[in-house]
Amino acid sequence: MMNEFDRILDECVDRINRGEDLGTCLADYPEYAQQLQPLLQVMLETKDAYPFEPSASGKRTSRQRFNTAFEALARTREEKRPLFPWVFGWSRAWVAVAVVLLVALIGYFGLRPMFFPIGPSPQPSPEGNFVFLISDDVNAISDFQSLSISISKIGLQAEGETSQWIEFAPEVEVVNLTLLQGDKAQEIWRGDVPEGQYIKVFIYVSNVSGILEETGRSISVKLPSNKLQISKPFSVTSGSVVNFVYDVTIVEAGKSGQYILKPQVGESGADRSFEKIDG
Repeated sequence: MMNEFDRILDECVDRINRGEDLGTCLADYPEYAQQLQPLLQVMLETKDAYPFEPSASGKRTSRQRFNTAFEALARTREEKRPLFPWVFGWSRAWVAVAVVLLVALIGYFGLRPMFFPIGPSPQPSPEGNFVFLISDDVNAISDFQSLSISISKIGLQAEGETSQWIEFAPEVEVVNLTLLQGDKAQEIWRGDVPEGQYIKVFIYVSNVSGILEETGRSISVKLPSNKLQISKPFSVTSGSVVNFVYDVTIVEAGKSGQYILKPQVGESGADRSFEKIDG
């Protein structure tokens, strides 16, 4: 049964990499859907978080190294009983998922500056060509008396093979999302950034503090990580000012009473209409 599951997992990974969606694979194998869904979701999230595309020769080399390491592991298992049987007892498909996660984490946090060098930090300026605003898409925000997020840093990724990162600290570090519902947005940074095309925007969130409307008690809000990212291309050109609205939203996880903060891509961008609200 496990060999059959491994085959199906490998097939779904290949199908998704060819462009099929997750739901189609799960629908084709309903008896394995509950086991497949979290593994395939991790793969998709990993691809989104670390979209670097290696060359064809790099892929071949990595595949050869993986196969060599896997064969060495198999020989080791035959020679002696492993210290942690549950680890070394993983199937090849599960090992592949673990390797993908490990490579993604190491690559993103350890090698990101190599692939995406960080440029000089832009300085605030009242006459700057770029304005960054925060807004909130109305979901579960009505459950809160106040919901404040602390932003430590903002990041922009430029387009191109040697994509450069630009990072800067916000002038306004804490915003209350209950005051920024719908089209309302608060300016948290204004300054000059290099002209060009940008493809991704990050905000690094250091803290989320919420007070429920009904009970008045404080509640912890979960973050997928300490940063929120969206892929929303925009251009900065001379002689114009870009107003980029970054929309975040708070949602309840079912009826669990737990809340999650996440970016709202469809309501974000440099082309969004907004009503500016002072802090």
